Amino acid sequence: MMTHRVKIEAFLRKELARENRRRIPAIIFLRTKIQELYWTITKLIGLERLHDGKWRAPHPTEAETLRQDFIGDAPTPPANKRIFIDVTATHRYRKHTGVQRVVREIAHACVENGSAIPVFIENEKLFSHFRHENLSYEYELMAGDKLFLLDSGWGDWLEYLPIIDKAHAVGAQIIGCLYDIIPLLYPDAVERANGSAFEQWFQHVLLKCDGLICISESVAREFIDHVAQTTLGCAVPPRLGWFQLGADFKSLSNDDASEIAQSIVLQDPSFFMSVGTVEPRKAYPVALEAFERLWAQGFASHYVIVGRPGWNTKVLQKQILSHKEYGRKLFWLANASDADLALLYKHARALIFPSFAEGFGMPLIEAMYYGAQVIASDIPVFKEVGGKDVTYFSLLDVNSLADAIKTVNAPHKKISPPHVMSWRQSASAAIEMIRNEHYQFSLDALQCEIAAKCIVPDETGF
Repeated sequence: MMTHRVKIEAFLRKELARENRRRIPAIIFLRTKIQELYWTITKLIGLERLHDGKWRAPHPTEAETLRQDFIGDAPTPPANKRIFIDVTATHRYRKHTGVQRVVREIAHACVENGSAIPVFIENEKLFSHFRHENLSYEYELMAGDKLFLLDSGWGDWLEYLPIIDKAHAVGAQIIGCLYDIIPLLYPDAVERANGSAFEQWFQHVLLKCDGLICISESVAREFIDHVAQTTLGCAVPPRLGWFQLGADFKSLSNDDASEIAQSIVLQDPSFFMSVGTVEPRKAYPVALEAFERLWAQGFASHYVIVGRPGWNTKVLQKQILSHKEYGRKLFWLANASDADLALLYKHARALIFPSFAEGFGMPLIEAMYYGAQVIASDIPVFKEVGGKDVTYFSLLDVNSLADAIKTVNAPHKKISPPHVMSWRQSASAAIEMIRNEHYQFSLDALQCEIAAKCIVPDETGF
């Protein structure tokens, strides 16, 4: 039986070959060599940060406009032993990917209950992300403070090094957040620049933290396995834990949704949907092929893809947009709003989640929150998050997925699992862990776990 890793690597090779066939080999070669030269030169002159689009600080008046007004109550934070939440990337770039949703929801919940202060980094200083009379404009780290690196800071990892040094010099702690280690496990599944930046972030920022919080137990286990099989085992943070993400959206009416989302619901009140960026690790080709086989057999249900276009999927994007069923049984919402998502989740028969690697799988828990059924790959994190309420299919197996879809196409059953958390509960769990140091692993337990998994060569050297 093929292992998950073997299946994933075979799938990635196939998809990479499919993408490369659309390009002229000579152009691919020339482009690669130019990139290699660029990377070499920038590294030699100390400008590695250019690989990831280094943030250019705006004029002070422009920076002020980036801060957001906080409407409502915001209790005055304590004067000492404060918890700060880093929201730098979300503050700067205003993206709406999965990580940014986590950051926005938790930051808002923490200001609302006064448990933590969202801040962004600029010129080695910390500034409040929100404007409110109970929040200062600028903050200095002091002894007993804790800074939670919740955001996706790897694109600007060099900016965090002085902050870490300052924190440790004054007796403050840095707590890292690990969403996944996919760039380390499957480098071909991510864009090269992002993978390189994440590797630097992992080694020079996360491993220097005083604690590390993962968004699932599965990610924590992957972290332990990874450091045990590399030379990083002795450099782990002294505390390791995990918490669960939330699932609830802000209260939204159906009228807030776009016309296309409302039209899809009217055309087929029991459609299937997938949510996530159209990128290799989401395995959309597997889901699309499964529906093509079912449609050929007379299957009537629609398939809706919700996610922005991503890296290395030009051929797949063209395949979707030129598909004979596009606009009839196949739909792609590349810029869906939260209102669109909420409406679609409420009416979908099931979420199809064919990814081969995830840190948590927020669409899974969001779909369950709205009572939709879920069909997902049989990977550990989905089984952790979804438990017995999810229908699992064999990883990257088209026939297995098609069979699961037919099974779920039985009379529509709405579910409401008891373990779905709100964002307020999720934020409270993370802050409680940081404030009281209630991590699942202490340093001793973590090192014992790593030692048990280390690969030790025998006397022959093998």
